[in-house]
Amino acid sequence: MTRPGSRNWSHLVAPMVWAAIALAVNAALWAPMDTDPELSPLSLTISDFAALDRGGPIETGMALLGVASLLLLAWAARALPVRGLPSVLLAVWGLGLVVAAVVPTDALTTHLSGSAYVHRYASVAAFVALPAAALLLARRLGPGERRARSVRVLGWAALTGAAVMACSANLGDRELIGLAERVLLGCEVTLLGVLALYARAPRAAGPVLPGRREMPEQERPATRGRAGVR
Repeated sequence: MTRPGSRNWSHLVAPMVWAAIALAVNAALWAPMDTDPELSPLSLTISDFAALDRGGPIETGMALLGVASLLLLAWAARALPVRGLPSVLLAVWGLGLVVAAVVPTDALTTHLSGSAYVHRYASVAAFVALPAAALLLARRLGPGERRARSVRVLGWAALTGAAVMACSANLGDRELIGLAERVLLGCEVTLLGVLALYARAPRAAGPVLPGRREMPEQERPATRGRAGVR
């Protein structure tokens, strides 16, 4: 049984996710200009700019996006088949963002400290976990499902962006790594917004036992007021 007020609370989750997305995207776009107009967002990552402005809008936006993602995970089971590995991957995405926001990287250097390595691998885990969860969800939704198609396309687009960013970081001397990361994050926040939209779909309250079909509300026999009838 749904507790009083839980439905009203659940309707706030999707707007909270979208608001967090808007704040994070705004921070990624505008914070570099406020940090140093001479630095190019095409060749520097978002983490590079965050390291130059500790506690600024980029880290705040990342943390809010991570928390909103965890709220979405707690709520999405009502409409999306997220149990099991997809829920683990979505949790890795949300927690990875929070860790990357709290643990700083090193500013504009190739000699990374221990905290910078934590930041890097938390970010990598988050970048890969969300599209992987999306592809698993698309498979569970079914090949002919409209929701599955959009989730699958965005999932593959995000994985492609992650591969391009990895190639730039390891083989391309970080050429245009900032552009690759922003395209990747664009795909991932769009995917997150789509999941929040689909998670708003209602689901029948209460579990249905195997082998039994839940009877629609209008077909259920009226029982109120008959407790004393023999």
